[in-house]
Amino acid sequence: MDAAEIKVVAEDLQYLQTAFGPDIADPDIRRGSAVLRRLLVEGVYGKAWRAVGFEHQPSLIAVDLDQIIGAETDKVECAMAWGANFRGIYMASPLINVGPKAIGSTTPALRKDGYPGERLFSLTAFLESCSGMTKQLRVNRREIIKYVANVKGGVHLGPKARASEKELIKKMEKFEKKMTVHTTDGILVETVAIAQAVGSADDTTRFLTKANGI
Repeated sequence: MDAAEIKVVAEDLQYLQTAFGPDIADPDIRRGSAVLRRLLVEGVYGKAWRAVGFEHQPSLIAVDLDQIIGAETDKVECAMAWGANFRGIYMASPLINVGPKAIGSTTPALRKDGYPGERLFSLTAFLESCSGMTKQLRVNRREIIKYVANVKGGVHLGPKARASEKELIKKMEKFEKKMTVHTTDGILVETVAIAQAVGSADDTTRFLTKANGI
């Protein structure tokens, strides 16, 4: 990866920091998901991280939904990780369960303006971590990004490419409209949370400092 390509990655990360604010509109979330897909799903951020001289992969802090739910997955009607400043409200880990008692537990936030249930993830672990659960069906953050970018956003996808997402569409339909914030689907809120987690990470700041000095 050359200096020009590294600069593009830096610009994309800065875009996450500025575009995915609390007042972002639904169409902008869908359009911005293409940047998340390129940086995270296609692995461009990780390649740029190593290209500027860092080892391994970047890390970030985000809500750990698996830890919050624990072993009682059979009681989960619907849960999302979130961890986003959205519409002026800091919100994280909404969980609806069956039975007379609430389930789940959280640990204190790791950051001053963080969220209960946070942990430090490597980038790969973050993408594979739980974004949502409904009736023991689990979806990870990588799948959220792909679904919003490839299906809801329809980014550069022809009929053949869209057909390849049939299994993902079938899975994600179980989460559609399960939770909303005002009129925004919880899946889009989770996309904002992913973008904010990446954009606010200390390692993102480290990368930008190094990349902008090239």
